Amino acid sequence: MSLYCEAFLPDMSLKESEFVRVLTNIAAKLTQQRHAQKAQGGPAVDLRFLLPAGDDKPDFRGMRLHSYSQSGQRLLIESVVPENCLHSERCTDYILAAMQDAVDNATDFFTEQQVDGFSAADQHRLILSLNAA
Repeated sequence: MSLYCEAFLPDMSLKESEFVRVLTNIAAKLTQQRHAQKAQGGPAVDLRFLLPAGDDKPDFRGMRLHSYSQSGQRLLIESVVPENCLHSERCTDYILAAMQDAVDNATDFFTEQQVDGFSAADQHRLILSLNAA
């Protein structure tokens, strides 16, 4: 059972945004926890943040389930980042809230699909620890 975060950057200038800086730090903290997460077994959740750039914007708002690999037990969830969040002081709050929502959505999906081994409580504790660190 693992949680991953990544960003889709349609414009490489977005690498300099506050959002990407904060997301990189959070992803690094998740990586430090990876061994403990994998030891628990179970499915993984990939949360992909879709950043806007000019006219290149996702065709939806909010969050959606993108795909699930049954063989790899990996669920991909996409989350659209509002333009005003790219350079916001509050992007940490946004990222952590999106992670919490992704865990809740993954829990619903795994329950519906009868996939065992995903602990929402453990993932929520992990996210809270990222906020405290």
